[in-house]
Amino acid sequence: MGLALFLTFLYGAGTAIVLPTPFEASLGAIEFAPAWAVMMVAVAGKFCGAYLVFFLAVRLKRLPRVQTWQAKNRYAKALMGFGRRWVDRYGAPALFFLLLIPGFPDTGAVYLLAVAGGRPLAFSLATAAAGSVRLVLVYLGVWGATQALS
Repeated sequence: MGLALFLTFLYGAGTAIVLPTPFEASLGAIEFAPAWAVMMVAVAGKFCGAYLVFFLAVRLKRLPRVQTWQAKNRYAKALMGFGRRWVDRYGAPALFFLLLIPGFPDTGAVYLLAVAGGRPLAFSLATAAAGSVRLVLVYLGVWGATQALS
């Protein structure tokens, strides 16, 4: 059970950092551990991974080399401009609602908003909250389907 929970934590963090896979796949660990524990550990991993991405992005975008690249590359400038406008206008609640889409691989959205935004804690909490809602909805849907079929 401990190994399953540890791997679930790593998968949750990995979906925020590098894995472009749906977060709901972490529910596969329910076979080895209680559902509530799997969901809590997966959400904790998602929060830690998102916070790491946002924290590093805040540090990286202050580097002179990154600022020079952004100033010279028109695609980077357009993408960053879009991200900044989106963050300034909608903020962390918009990230929460964007990440509520079931099966949505949210790694790209997390990276874009990490570089454009400057509030790691707010955006990490929004990422984790959306992940928890998605897990609960998928779990209840699977549970309901198994109850209907039996």
